Amino acid sequence: MPDTTSLEQSQETDYRPGTLPEVFRLTERLARRLRAIQRRTVDAVGLTPPQYVVLDALWERDGRPLKDLAAIAHCTRPTVTGLVDALERKRLVTRRPNPDDRRSLLVTLTEEGRALRGSAPTVADIYRGCCSGLNPAETRRLAALMKKLDSSLATWEVAR
Repeated sequence: MPDTTSLEQSQETDYRPGTLPEVFRLTERLARRLRAIQRRTVDAVGLTPPQYVVLDALWERDGRPLKDLAAIAHCTRPTVTGLVDALERKRLVTRRPNPDDRRSLLVTLTEEGRALRGSAPTVADIYRGCCSGLNPAETRRLAALMKKLDSSLATWEVAR
C-alpha cells in the first residue's frame, strides 16, 4: 500500500506560496485571463487577437516584412502569412514588393486599416487598463524575472 502521508506532504510542499508550482499555476491562470481580455477587446473591432497584434505592429511602423511580423506575433512565417491573408480579405492591409530586398514583401496598411486605429484600443491601453495595480518599476522587475524563467525553461527543454 503506498504511503499517502508522504504524497500528501509532498503536494502540500509543492503548492505553498512562493514555490515554482505556484508560479506555474499562476502563469497559466494569468495567460487565460489575458487571452479573455484580449478577445473581448478586439472582438469589438472584428479581429482576432493575433490579427490585432499584426495591425498594432503596423500602426507603430507601417511597411514591415512578413518575417518581422512573425517575430512580433511570436509565430511562424506560414502562420503570419495566414494572418495577413485574413487582414487582406478584410481590406485592412496589402502586400507590396520590398524595394530593399526583391525576395521579400512588405505588409502595409490600407486606408481602412489606418482608420481602424482610431476605433481600436492600443495594446498599451489594454494592458494599462487591466494592469493598473503594477507601477513601472514592478512591471520592469516582473518582465526581467519572466525572461529569466523563460530562458531557464528553454535551456532545460533543449537539454532534454
